[in-house]
Amino acid sequence: MDTSERFFPVEDVFKMQYLEQYVQSVVHYSSRYNNQLNYCYSPTNLLGKYEKYPSYGDFPEAYFLRSYGKWWRYSGSAQKEYRPQDFDLLNAEDFVTLEFGSAVVPREVFIYEVYNPGAVIRIWGRLSSDTKWHLLWEGFPQKCAATSRKFTPPLRKINSLINILRIEFNQSHLDYHTAIDGVLLCGYQPRTIIKFELIRRGLTQNKLATSSNSATVGYWETNRNCVTLNDKLAFDYINLLPNEIILKVFQCLDLKSLSRCAQVNRRWNKLAQDQTLYRNISLKIYWYLVNEQTLDFFINKIQNVKKLDLSWCNQYQISFNKRLDYDYHCKILSLLEESSRTITHLSMNDNYFVDSDVLNKIVCCKELTELRLHHTFNWIRWPKDQLTKLVTLDLSITNIIDEDLIQILMANPNLEHLVLDLCEHLFMMNSVVETVTLFNKKLKTWSSWKTDSLTSDAVRKFSLCSNLEELDLGWCLLDSVPGDSLAEIANGCKRLKRLILSQWRGATDQSLMPIIISCKDLTQLDLIGIKNISSELCEKALFRLPKLRLLDISFCDGVRQEEVAIWRQQYPHITIQRSCEHTVTDYM
Repeated sequence: MDTSERFFPVEDVFKMQYLEQYVQSVVHYSSRYNNQLNYCYSPTNLLGKYEKYPSYGDFPEAYFLRSYGKWWRYSGSAQKEYRPQDFDLLNAEDFVTLEFGSAVVPREVFIYEVYNPGAVIRIWGRLSSDTKWHLLWEGFPQKCAATSRKFTPPLRKINSLINILRIEFNQSHLDYHTAIDGVLLCGYQPRTIIKFELIRRGLTQNKLATSSNSATVGYWETNRNCVTLNDKLAFDYINLLPNEIILKVFQCLDLKSLSRCAQVNRRWNKLAQDQTLYRNISLKIYWYLVNEQTLDFFINKIQNVKKLDLSWCNQYQISFNKRLDYDYHCKILSLLEESSRTITHLSMNDNYFVDSDVLNKIVCCKELTELRLHHTFNWIRWPKDQLTKLVTLDLSITNIIDEDLIQILMANPNLEHLVLDLCEHLFMMNSVVETVTLFNKKLKTWSSWKTDSLTSDAVRKFSLCSNLEELDLGWCLLDSVPGDSLAEIANGCKRLKRLILSQWRGATDQSLMPIIISCKDLTQLDLIGIKNISSELCEKALFRLPKLRLLDISFCDGVRQEEVAIWRQQYPHITIQRSCEHTVTDYM
């Protein structure tokens, strides 16, 4: 065995202290199930030692991701890939970034999964004072048994210090929500400042085992000079291809492959700069590489850009201290300014750099038809200038206020998809709904999940939106009686395909029956937590809705588990969700 490939653990060189530590703070996340001031299902439940493990169940004390399965992808408001060539093989959908109290050389990570495990696909690590992320582990999502587990993936061997972990999830294969109760980081801590600095600066012996990434690099490095005489004499047929053919091939490549092609020769380098290759740009899967130089490269190539996805692209994800990098921020502004005349689709989800200055640049992009600002909150007021061609608008988990939202709605008569989930600064939703009925006649999707200032009178007005196909009013009428609002919707919204009524505690069989009778196109019906509905209503929904594919009756006390088991046999083509109560199995 070649000794150059051997790995020498730094703890064998220095005398170091083995340390086990739980999460000290939650840095960032892309998904949450809770309201801001509610700790049930919150990301902050990851702080400290696990509470419920090894029990298994739907625990409010754990961290829940909101989405599961492929149901969210079927929504008309779901984002389509801007650049399909740049796809993530593991398809990361969400992430959570965690900070620990002490920097260690990582050797083990324990993730305590207490509900529907198997969604973790990647673990990254970084030192808070450094800019480089280390990929510690990655693997495909797993289909696991309905039991809690302590997930301990084999970490890649590194001799670098970290105190930040980023965990990525793909929950598209799961039947229901996944939950995590805690994360434990184990590793070796330097005993002195000198040893700490030696390791931090990479001055220790650091021979890494060959990984999948380094193996690829190593192949090219090893074989670069191993060209035989026959290879040198071989005829270069590729050089005979016209530029148009080469450009056609380049259009099929992801950005990383395109970058490698630019290093082959001068001709390919020039062709790789062609602006037609950069009409659609998606940097989301390269979030860990995006910096000022990356943005500077694209600034000169996006005069004809149509779609731009910068989701997750915080500057090195340095967000725990809410510090915005000035140079990076300026490059973002320049990028938006250069693309303002042509860009039609813009996604900036989960980014700290989206502030008032960025918003002012965004509203100058007058051709925008799709704008996604999910979980951006360093801005308060929307600019006075308005976009007028929006078809899709996602402002979920933002600080948008009623007055600004109403102005946006009035300026965009072609709006079809509107997402306002967890917008907790909207206090006059009745006025917002009234504006929609007057100015947004083409609306197909309304989602205001856990935006709870709606009344039954406002819900009734949705009946005027005859083009509605998706209506998410989950957790919006917690204590109100819906009255005849659902009957009005059933009468006016015949095209409904997706209806979310989670925790409508005042709903009854009588109020829901008009929906089942009239909305024959329903494919998804969410009745979570409606305790007053009976088994008879569920049976009628299963029998009378020919296109139904998902019925969620979790926490519906009037429905017995034995009945659900029978329905699942009778209607195998329909997914009938029945979440457990808080504890399914308690090993304690």
